[in-house]
Amino acid sequence: SAYKIVGQLVAECIDKHCVLDELSLDEYKAHSEMFDSDLYNEISLETCVKKRISEGGTSVSSVEAQIKYARKEIR
Repeated sequence: SAYKIVGQLVAECIDKHCVLDELSLDEYKAHSEMFDSDLYNEISLETCVKKRISEGGTSVSSVEAQIKYARKEIR
């Protein structure tokens, strides 16, 4: 059901020409009472970037590792 709820929220954003972090908590709760204000930290761009820790990801540590590798290859 989480997949369905997120799909509904994304559809709502498309209709309103906005992004997920622009929806109010009441709009989230209209889809599920399980939402709480902590969701805004979890969906922030900063958090999303930090969590991309796979090789080639966008986290700071991943990008630093890629730069280190590229510098080594250039030398």
